[in-house]
Parts: sequence; C-alpha cells; structure tokens
Amino acid sequence: MQNLYYKPSGKTSPISLLFLLIAIAIGAPIIAFIYSYAILYIPLIYLNILCLFGAAFGIGFVANFVVGMGKVRNKTVAMIFGLIVGLAGLYVSWVVWIYDHANASAFVEVSYMDLLTNPKALWGIIWEINVHGTWGIGRSGGAVDGIMLTIVWIIEALAIVGVSVFFAYSKACEPYLENDDDWAETTKIGPFELIEDITSLKQELETQKYEQLHALPKEEAGRTKSYTSLLLYHGQKKEQAKEFYLTVNNMMEDYDKDGKLSFDEKTQISFIRISKEAGQQLFARKNTMLPAGATEE
Repeated sequence: MQNLYYKPSGKTSPISLLFLLIAIAIGAPIIAFIYSYAILYIPLIYLNILCLFGAAFGIGFVANFVVGMGKVRNKTVAMIFGLIVGLAGLYVSWVVWIYDHANASAFVEVSYMDLLTNPKALWGIIWEINVHGTWGIGRSGGAVDGIMLTIVWIIEALAIVGVSVFFAYSKACEPYLENDDDWAETTKIGPFELIEDITSLKQELETQKYEQLHALPKEEAGRTKSYTSLLLYHGQKKEQAKEFYLTVNNMMEDYDKDGKLSFDEKTQISFIRISKEAGQQLFARKNTMLPAGATEE
C-alpha cells in the first residue's frame, strides 16, 4: 500500500546552510576544544575514552540540531551535513591537540591560525608525531607510535564523524508533517503487556485495522518485567492533528551482574501511518491510563 510507512519528502530549507555554518564555526569547535584539552590534561586512558564518547555524542547532537532546525528531510543531505560537522569537529580537535603537543616538544613552534588555515602543515606534524610516538599506556608504558597509533586515531575519527553522521541521518528519518511545516510531536503511550505476536499486529495495522491495537492490555506489574510501549507522532495541537504515525517498541527486561533491572528497547514497527480516528483514540486511551491526580505530559 502506498504511503503505508512514513517516507521523508526529500526536501530541505535554504536556512539549513546557515545552521550548518553556525555548527562548524561555533558548535562543533567548542566541543572539540573542550575534548582536546580534556585528553591533554587527563592522564588516564580510560577517562580519555569516556571523553571521546562525550565528544562524539556532543558533536552528534550539534549535527542533529542542524538537521532539525534546518528542516532537512533529505537523508543524503542530512548525512553530508553530519559528515561536514563531524569533520569540522575532528579537524579542530587536531588543531588544538597538535598546537599543544608541537609547542611543548622539539617539533616546531606554531600558532592556532597556522594550523587552522594550513592543513598541509597540520598533516606534516601529525606524520612526524606518528613516526616518533606520543603518549603511553599505563605508568610504565612506552610511547605509542606507528600502526598502533594510527589505529587509535582511526578509531577516534570513526567515533566522532560516524556518530555525527548517524545522528544527522536519524533526525532526517523522523516524521515531518509537511502540512504543518514542522517536525511531528511525540507522545508516549503505555506501558502495555508485552506483545509476543508482533507479526499479527503489524499485518492488522498495514490493513488499517486497529482492533488489536486498541485492545492492548495495560501492564499492571509496575514495569518490573518486559513490556510494550507506543510512540505516537502527531501535530502540535493534538485535538486538531490529522496526520499520525506510530512506532511500537518492546522494552525487554535485563539484569546486570548485581541484579539491577534495566530495559533494552527493541523497535518492532517504525513510523507506520495510522488513521486520524485511531490516533485520537490512542490519546483517549493514554488519558485513561494516567494515575489519579496526574496530568498528561
């Protein structure tokens, strides 16, 4: 059936270029600057890894922001934007790190602007550091150089750039309501008892039948076992919303070695279009599931 699932229109807005410029001139460089000085002055390699994760997610958030504010509904353009933001963050992190390392060693004295505006000079210093080595692992560890150091740098680049591209792409895949000229709002509905036969529900939704959806039993166990949660995408004004999309997630219980409970989200159905009547009925169902005295989010 045509238009059964949400599909991005492929459109974008010219203002997205402005947000992209802001991101590569301000957003990504600030995060990269903080990240570089953190790994320069934190001697513990394990904390450096945490800093890398933080920087990757921070720059990824910037890329997500660019796509969101720029109303980018083209997945290819979003990935290119994510790539540019990620590379900008990575480049600035290299500039900051090389500046400190080069000026504190016998390599050469350089300024930030020398490195920022001269990629060839930056690459030359990077090559020299790769040959001679730099930090070590552990208190008695020797300098890491050559292939090992290259692998570490590749992992860093893949983390920063890869997360940025992924965040940008993910945002572009989210439902955008063309009639409202805005991204869809989301409302969580549930928890419901775990849906074991997801195929049956999917087949009904694809034929625009909603009896099973509206008959989902409420989870009464206080979320101490696996359950199902619905995510409804709709316009900002719920009462007037005409376009609805639904994502079905199974939240699977998991216990760590200390017996602490957590839930792994497993998406079963993504962005399937449902009727206006079905969407409004889900809103009504949510209201009946709220605890006494609680207000709707």
